[in-house]
Amino acid sequence: MIFWNWKFILCTSFLCCAFASVLIEDVPVIVQYQEWFSEYATILENTMQIKRQANSNTTLYFNKELLKVLANATIELRLIDNTTESTILQSGSIDQPCRQRVLELFQEYRTYGQAELQACAAYVAEQLHYWTTQRFFSQANMLHREATEQTHRVALILEQYNKITQMDSIVDVLSEEYYRFNNFNNALQDILNSELDRFSPSNHPLREVLYDCLDTTVTFHQLMMEYVLSYVDSGCMSLDEHY
Repeated sequence: MIFWNWKFILCTSFLCCAFASVLIEDVPVIVQYQEWFSEYATILENTMQIKRQANSNTTLYFNKELLKVLANATIELRLIDNTTESTILQSGSIDQPCRQRVLELFQEYRTYGQAELQACAAYVAEQLHYWTTQRFFSQANMLHREATEQTHRVALILEQYNKITQMDSIVDVLSEEYYRFNNFNNALQDILNSELDRFSPSNHPLREVLYDCLDTTVTFHQLMMEYVLSYVDSGCMSLDEHY
């Protein structure tokens, strides 16, 4: 952001000085405007390269953060499963037929937990396209299209007007075109700057959704495994009712 502001201030200063030199040195105005537009295009392209890289870095960091949260939840589920399975296998209060039936129930309920975890990950992955790609690039692509169209508009202006008899009209139109695009660019740059900070809030929607989904999944999975182990405590006395 500081880098871009410096470049933009430099560009603005350059334009002002160049305009003054037109009045003093009588340099052809059309040539000056062509140089201004060219300088603006160069600075804009450099700015967008920096911001596209910044967006890639921001997105990568956010993706890594979400993957770490998913990995931690996966570890929690595995710990619950390992503890439950170990308790069933090592229990000395049940016979082998009962142990086998509880293990079957354990496998069934473990699958439910894994499915819920995958559902959390799938939902977040579906939403990521909007947050990591669509939001930033919809604005960046709009600015790129407008910059490209501006180049064509300037070329058309120079073709349509007579450079001898309509010089004043050319200058007026080019000046209007420059300031119109400058205002448009400034507005889009503000939006892009906001987009680069879109993952900063701790209560970001995707963070909250993922945390809530995984917390619910882990909590419910723990309750299901406690239910499975209740049959170990009862010696499978009520297990037939489950089936």
